[in-house]
Amino acid sequence: MPLPRAPRGPLAALAALLAALALLALAGCGSDPAPGASKASGAPAPPCPPCPEAAPAPTRPGAPGRLEAIRQRGVLRCGVRDAIIPFAFADAASGQIIGFEPDLCRALAQEMDLRAELVAVTPSTRLPRLLAGDIDCIAATLTHHHGREADLDFSITYFMDGQKLLTRAGSPVRSPADLAARRVGVVEDTFAAQALREAQPECSPLPFPGYAEAFLALKRGQVDAISADATILLGLKNSDQDPAAWTIAGDYITDEPFALGLPQNDSALRDRVNLALQRLWLSGEYMRLYNRWFGPHTKYYLPTSWRMEVWPGAAKKP
Repeated sequence: MPLPRAPRGPLAALAALLAALALLALAGCGSDPAPGASKASGAPAPPCPPCPEAAPAPTRPGAPGRLEAIRQRGVLRCGVRDAIIPFAFADAASGQIIGFEPDLCRALAQEMDLRAELVAVTPSTRLPRLLAGDIDCIAATLTHHHGREADLDFSITYFMDGQKLLTRAGSPVRSPADLAARRVGVVEDTFAAQALREAQPECSPLPFPGYAEAFLALKRGQVDAISADATILLGLKNSDQDPAAWTIAGDYITDEPFALGLPQNDSALRDRVNLALQRLWLSGEYMRLYNRWFGPHTKYYLPTSWRMEVWPGAAKKP
């Protein structure tokens, strides 16, 4: 009688695989050698080292945030300008930096139980010095502009201004519409030139390292106007020997909300600075400082109806 043929095809392959697995299972079920003996020779096997446990990550004391470092130091280092009347400028008698922003920095530091240290900066150096840690904040007529938010954070607005034009009295320049084919002095590393080009694409902004240099160029006829924040122009005009020779012309070209520049990603410092600013407003100290430099008895009178943003809960507890 002929032997039956083995199945072929996919069923045969599956049967062979199952048979092989069964043999392997039977081999694995054999008696284990005594502890410490090898299956092949019966010789003692080397002891299995214990499995290493993951060592806990070393705990490192975290580096203090900027606010804690400032508290430990007891000093708030503020970057201010030294040649913008009346915001911040060198006093002729003492050589010390005085003005609205230095006074605001001192009041801000006092509200935070600190002492203010003023560091002179320019539009070109204020951001690098903040990033390097040389200063803790920028209080230097810094406009809160979206184009700067990639590099630093901002406090709430502490001063509202706007860009205008300073011209010689009798000049035909009265607005950006009159600036076509004319030269306009601006300070480098500011957004004044960009705003002018948006308002009058045919004007020619000329950059200068500072406002004093731009004003000198206007006096020499090298430019037809200067464009900057109106309060800065007011300081240039009224500090001149002949203020009547100059005119601040036209409507505002832009809105310029001034804010303190702060290091990025440090909400603790930003929140504390914002709280201090709001408390200065609520206490009346802010307006006292404002009127000292921009009040009706000064050379730089600037009436204002502006109000600082104040959040609920900012008032000090009794």
